[in-house]
Amino acid sequence: MARTRQRRRPLLAMTALLPAVAALLVATPAHPVAAGPVVAARPLVMRPALPAAAPLAVHAAETAPSDRTHLVAPGETLSGIAIEYGTTVSVLSAANGLADPDWVRSGTTLTVPAGPSTALPARLAGSPTRMAYGPTFDEWAAANGVPPDLLKAMTWLESGWQNHLVSSTGAVGIGQLMPDTVDFMEELIGVDLDPTVPEDNIRMAARYLRWLLARFGTPGEALAAYYQGPSSIERHGLYDETEAYVANVLALRPRF
Repeated sequence: MARTRQRRRPLLAMTALLPAVAALLVATPAHPVAAGPVVAARPLVMRPALPAAAPLAVHAAETAPSDRTHLVAPGETLSGIAIEYGTTVSVLSAANGLADPDWVRSGTTLTVPAGPSTALPARLAGSPTRMAYGPTFDEWAAANGVPPDLLKAMTWLESGWQNHLVSSTGAVGIGQLMPDTVDFMEELIGVDLDPTVPEDNIRMAARYLRWLLARFGTPGEALAAYYQGPSSIERHGLYDETEAYVANVLALRPRF
């Protein structure tokens, strides 16, 4: 039985990320998902800031996307709008000259800035070791019926695909898996796995993402639960840093 821990993680330094418009795609696992114990959140190790743009022409050049507009409906919040468009509150505030991001008038038409390049992150494109993990991500994303770009973006933000990283509380590897999560995934998968082995770590991260997508229904909610912990989400809702985490992962999706 997995042990349960409750922690609220500090907000990571993610200021170097450029936002990108990314739609929330509902993903339904291809196989029934077994019920299991609640897995707690875990603090993450601080990581080097991710690059804002890649210097290598990894993908063919595309026509730059145009800015979009959004008419604010009664009851909407700027943070909710940011998550919907895969951007951040700070970007929306700057683009629309909003002095107070906690207050936006219904009926206001907001400009949603176009996203950045869809090239792979420069640090990934320049690392043969990390690029070699790509087929493993594709294999286990397909095996678990989860979007490969979502799995790749999430784990890139977690660790930069550096399997040697271990947080002060024991979160391990590419997916920054806590010991409780490892125990739960081994029980769910039915195989003894080693989180220090890259393929095993990716396999468990993919299986956990599938379980969260089945439980919460949307990529945004599943990402929030991966970051904050399912039981914490259900008891407290999303923390501000969780909303920032979700927006940043969704902003990375087009680059994978």
